[in-house]
Amino acid sequence: MTVKQLIQSEIDKLPEAKLDELYQLIKNFTAQNHNLPIKRRSPSKVIAGKGRTLGDLVSPLVDEEDWECLK
Repeated sequence: MTVKQLIQSEIDKLPEAKLDELYQLIKNFTAQNHNLPIKRRSPSKVIAGKGRTLGDLVSPLVDEEDWECLK
């Protein structure tokens, strides 16, 4: 079996989600090698500035006495 046949047989076994990931990887690699712009996903501008910080990583948002699961 040639390397090309081996690669094709492994690609044929991939689930659809992995095929999409492989396609995007190849597309980005090709774009880099040909100095083409890489299309990157970014969040919608509609949601910009609408997030809120409810707590921090140092202490919990609510007191431990209010934790139902600890009772």
